[in-house]
Amino acid sequence: MESDSNKSEEAAPFRFEDLPETLKKNVERQGWTAPMPVQERVIPILLDGKDVMVQSRTGSGKTAAFTLPMCMQTDVRRDEVQGLVLVPTRELAEQVYTVVRDLIRDTQRRSVAVYGGVGYGTQIEAFKQNVHIIVATPGRMIDHLMSRRVSLSKLRLLVLDEADEMLSMGFYQAIVRIRSFLPKKVQTALFSATIPPGVASLAQRFTHKPESISLSGTTLHVEEVEHIYYVVDAMDKDRALLKIIEMENPGAALIFCNTKREVEYLGVFMKNFGYDGAYISGDLSQAERKKVMTRIRKGQLRFLAATDVAARGIDISDLGYVILYNLPQAHDNYIHRAGRTGRAGETGIAISLVTWIEEIELKKRAKRFGLQLIKREVPTDQEVETRVAERLRVMLEEKHRSLSNLEKERLKRFLPLSRTLPETGETVAMLLDRFYQEPLHKPLYLHEEAHQKPRAEEAVKKSKAKKQGGQRPRRRRRK
Repeated sequence: MESDSNKSEEAAPFRFEDLPETLKKNVERQGWTAPMPVQERVIPILLDGKDVMVQSRTGSGKTAAFTLPMCMQTDVRRDEVQGLVLVPTRELAEQVYTVVRDLIRDTQRRSVAVYGGVGYGTQIEAFKQNVHIIVATPGRMIDHLMSRRVSLSKLRLLVLDEADEMLSMGFYQAIVRIRSFLPKKVQTALFSATIPPGVASLAQRFTHKPESISLSGTTLHVEEVEHIYYVVDAMDKDRALLKIIEMENPGAALIFCNTKREVEYLGVFMKNFGYDGAYISGDLSQAERKKVMTRIRKGQLRFLAATDVAARGIDISDLGYVILYNLPQAHDNYIHRAGRTGRAGETGIAISLVTWIEEIELKKRAKRFGLQLIKREVPTDQEVETRVAERLRVMLEEKHRSLSNLEKERLKRFLPLSRTLPETGETVAMLLDRFYQEPLHKPLYLHEEAHQKPRAEEAVKKSKAKKQGGQRPRRRRRK
């Protein structure tokens, strides 16, 4: 992301004193005494009507950075939806909605949380009351839009919270569909703890000349590589890696191991678990290595496990993640590994998996190189299940919407069978796993090409048909 320090004009920092009186009282009720750095810088940009991409960590105050200007810009005289916040999970939808609800208290503004797993009644009633602000998950939002229960034709501000997740496989097509219901010109704000190159590239399709801001601690600056680490059990490291991958959902990652044996084990382990991955080691034949390298050059490989030596000469464009499965023995190798991401001014993430003993060594290296480490807890099984379920639900809903009436009718043949199968739970889980694995574990842009290609071909066919249709058929002369 480019530094906002290059801007010729800088807006004055935002202050709570600048708020309308009622909003100011509601802010005081929240216990907020002064704006946080991200709020000081982002709110003036949004109030100025500009698009923005914000990299800001959890707990930095980003929710207020977009909810406050959204509330301030809402015109209560207009009975229409003016603000929409899209989030990946129900839990986050509730959190953001609670902030919005408390901020607009006693202001005549109306809001609603829209997500699946609950009845439609409350949400539909809110639409009938001409709600101004919606906080929603993509799947249920599309249901309401397709059923014409609500219109977004007058929307003024769209916010994608956790944009890295919202623009990943599982959510991306749903966001594209929602975008088709919006005005051609709508102010857009993207907020995310991390903005890898692939996400930044996709984000350009939803924004117009966005201001780019990256926040770290209390200093606002561009951070090329974010250094994250997890303390894991040495005997459970492979499983921990899978959990982290499921939560982070990287577009592409280079995974470093210290030995050929670990590289080969990890490559096979991930492939057997359903991931689009491979490995490079000195024991691979020239033909096998060439095959892997070809996939890399074509951008057809999502995960590659390698040693430092084997990775030399490998260049993966737009590499958003580097994962250090082992802490390198040589101190400088940490910098070499982490340096494979965050190139050419792009942002990147370096993730290290260390034992509690290695944590001490990692901190020493970070101090030596002046790096700021971020420690995170390994996701729990419940957290992974929740995140995967949200993605899968959106994917299934999107797939079902794309079916023709005939295809939907065809499905009915199998409904009686689905209710009588032995061990139904495991059978359904098997089918869900197959459906989830196929598109989610491949680079996103390949699916985008596949999505765009039929459109292009269809456009060509229509063009030809139009030309042919424009020529009147010759009439036969009557004898």
